Amino acid sequence: MHPIKQIVQRNKAGRPVGIYSCCSANPYVVKAVLRKAKQTKTLCLIESTSNQVNQLGGYTGMTPQDFADFVAKLAAEEGLDRSRYMLGGDHLGPLPWCNLPEAEAMPHAADLVRACVLAGYTKIHLDTSMRVGDDDPNAPLDVAMCARRGALLCEAAEEAFAQYRAQHPEAEPPVYILGSEVPIPGGASDCEEMGVTAVEDCKQALAAYRKAFDDRGILDAFDRVVGFVVEMGVEFHERTLDEYSHEAAAELCDYMYGTNMAIEGHSTDYQTEKNLAQMCQDGCAILKVGPAFTFALREGLFSLEGIEQRVYADHPERRSYFRKTLEDAMVENPKHWEDYYKGSANDQAISRAYSFFDRSRYYLPEPAVAAACETLLANLSDGVIPLCMLSQYLPTQYYRIRAGELPNNAEDILLDRIGDRIDDYLYATRNNGEM
Repeated sequence: MHPIKQIVQRNKAGRPVGIYSCCSANPYVVKAVLRKAKQTKTLCLIESTSNQVNQLGGYTGMTPQDFADFVAKLAAEEGLDRSRYMLGGDHLGPLPWCNLPEAEAMPHAADLVRACVLAGYTKIHLDTSMRVGDDDPNAPLDVAMCARRGALLCEAAEEAFAQYRAQHPEAEPPVYILGSEVPIPGGASDCEEMGVTAVEDCKQALAAYRKAFDDRGILDAFDRVVGFVVEMGVEFHERTLDEYSHEAAAELCDYMYGTNMAIEGHSTDYQTEKNLAQMCQDGCAILKVGPAFTFALREGLFSLEGIEQRVYADHPERRSYFRKTLEDAMVENPKHWEDYYKGSANDQAISRAYSFFDRSRYYLPEPAVAAACETLLANLSDGVIPLCMLSQYLPTQYYRIRAGELPNNAEDILLDRIGDRIDDYLYATRNNGEM
């Protein structure tokens, strides 16, 4: 049985266990996730979104096979066996091509799903909850239409898996996630405080998907739908957060508990450890996270540069100027943040650096920014950082270094800083169901 299905079944049986899903293509984040999996002897799940990674390259420049190879390389560097991590595809559907009519957008989406399955992805989130070019922009999306499109994509995935299994006879069939009553990947710039999906709407959507799968003759695949995405009343905004409420979500959680599917909780970033644990106990057996990890990465880099500025005060030519390089890149090319950050010039500057939306993560792969990051880490390697300064800027890592649990090396410190946020999810999911 697929490991995620096992975790969902244990959650359904009353054990408050689950698994977190890291949705990031950042190498430091992915390495931190893999390192934590090795340290805790847990299984990790790493997913790419349709905008990040697709058959045309996405904004990372990676195809699904490239992404699989990228994770495999980092796992090998960390000494993590292939059996300890899984790959998934998040929001797989027509989103990158939603400006095209259905007749063009859906074949692209089907090609993306096929490419993910053929690359060894085993968890597939089918998301058709967006309008395409010839949908009526003034009419609400019809759930039956979304389900029909989702079933078409599932059929493409099943066909691709038959091809994949011919080369990998030991492979487990993929499991599926349906639905997407959440803002688009990366956060929505215009959403108010999130509500909770009405039970009746959830019932209608599940019935529509079941009928659509039956109409295409793939009901056996419907039995491998392990999760459904609904609104759980959580979201992150430019500078504020929606806290999870057990009471507000209780009716929906009770209904979903009576199905054979878990809730897949999206936008759980920045929820407290206590909130995450409550969500898992309430039936969110899959907790998605991405920006919170790159937010922690950015915090770590800013803290390290604060140290670097003083250590290299007499050698300005050697400094990384990471923050300035990042800010310059964002100002020069505002397309990834201008729809998200409003207000005065100072307000926008604060949000570019610190917002919960964490739009700066889109600029980290740019050559100048990546080079500045590498310089920063190289400048603070091999015990260069004075312990007294580490206590000021990264106190948790300071105590771990003193206890002999962590090397005094910038990259190890950075990965450990990201690991602090990973720990919240491992606590909430009982070490991904292995405690």
